[in-house]
Amino acid sequence: MMNPAVAFFSLALFVGMTSTSVLPQNYVFPKLGGAQISAEMIHIDIYYDKESNRLLANVDDSYGTPQLRPINPGEAFDPTSSYAVLSGKAYNAQYGWNAGGFFEIPSGAAIWIELIDGSPELETYEGWGRLGAHTPIFGTAGSSRKWKWSGVMAHNTYAVRNPRTDLYFAEYHIYFGDAETGSQAGFEQYGDATVHLRWAAAPAEVPFVFELGASAPREGAALSLLNASDVTADSGLSLNLRATETRRYERRVTMHSVPATAENGGPADQHAGLGACVQFELVSLKGPNGSSLAFKTTNGGATVASINAGEQGRAVRIRVTAHEGLQEADPYGRLDGCSIVADTPGLYYLEFRLVDTSTNGTGGLPIHAPSNPYRICFQAGLAIGALQIRSGHAVARFGGAQGRVFYLERATAFGDDTRWETVAGPLAGGDRLLELEDPQPLASNAFYRLRVVP
Repeated sequence: MMNPAVAFFSLALFVGMTSTSVLPQNYVFPKLGGAQISAEMIHIDIYYDKESNRLLANVDDSYGTPQLRPINPGEAFDPTSSYAVLSGKAYNAQYGWNAGGFFEIPSGAAIWIELIDGSPELETYEGWGRLGAHTPIFGTAGSSRKWKWSGVMAHNTYAVRNPRTDLYFAEYHIYFGDAETGSQAGFEQYGDATVHLRWAAAPAEVPFVFELGASAPREGAALSLLNASDVTADSGLSLNLRATETRRYERRVTMHSVPATAENGGPADQHAGLGACVQFELVSLKGPNGSSLAFKTTNGGATVASINAGEQGRAVRIRVTAHEGLQEADPYGRLDGCSIVADTPGLYYLEFRLVDTSTNGTGGLPIHAPSNPYRICFQAGLAIGALQIRSGHAVARFGGAQGRVFYLERATAFGDDTRWETVAGPLAGGDRLLELEDPQPLASNAFYRLRVVP
């Protein structure tokens, strides 16, 4: 099974990918691995050991962690079939409950499997593909959390709609219980077992939106980030940039200059004036030494704008308004195909402002005054962004990702035989700025790292 991830300053783990939307065009049959991909079965071998008088359960982890996968673009499950419920979800059916040997079941009993803990978004269905109906089990759609296993190999299907994290889990209690009710009463003399299952997933990423407008449409009014109270560093947001296979950290973003005319779906509240040309100007970047941030197009990865940590005073702009400064034109524009990309793990603060580059104001000047500067916080990968000393205690500051729980660990020496002690946590993430404090006064020699678990 996979171990929890740890970070000592700049260590980064976990690969994130963007899942693909499903278009109901071509109906398909599901397969074990999901996404029409052939995958190895992973046995959960269950066996009753007569000598120890208990059930045993062993997971074959030689094939790694199974992947919850969406079906291919343009495909959907047949809406008339018993597995149509899986449309639009990432799924997998590799895990199979399997008899690990021959043994007798006590008279009047059956083997029951009960969900005792798991990721809330994870759904479970009985059967897979053409081999059985996808009946909800283990609490899915209000079903019982107990499921009576027949003793014959069975592959349940696990599914998540729009995965929000890259790891999911479920923990099960396996026991002898009454064949009709599932009650363990009368069979307590038989030892039971627990098993922990995990799945990897490619999170369905929701683009981060910058809403651009103005304090008023009149000439001289300042431009404004309309959703600043929700997205700036002052709001506590720390946008997580996910690791990619190219050793970069990335998040999709949308820049939206709200419309002033009905032709583009307006007029929106606090739109810029007609003739304004709204641009997003990078002002400065605070981040790890030698790091940089870039805004890239999704198609082909062309760089739209970039800025280095410590750089300031150079006007780096991204035009959001669709027109290039036409008089009386709608300031509306929407850039959907951009990603923010960092090259180094750590905590970043990007300062930017909004500027009007038109010449449609009085005397050929811009219509709008520039906005005040705004600061956005990003966390790239798994790393302590800042380690501060506060009232004699070490405080680690970092951005916590959705679906993760964080711990702070301390060691008094650093080497091959380092022994780490958990000193703070657990603390749940969620695209927020987080702090973990060592409750003990700072020692003369102390090393700190983050540990993260799903």
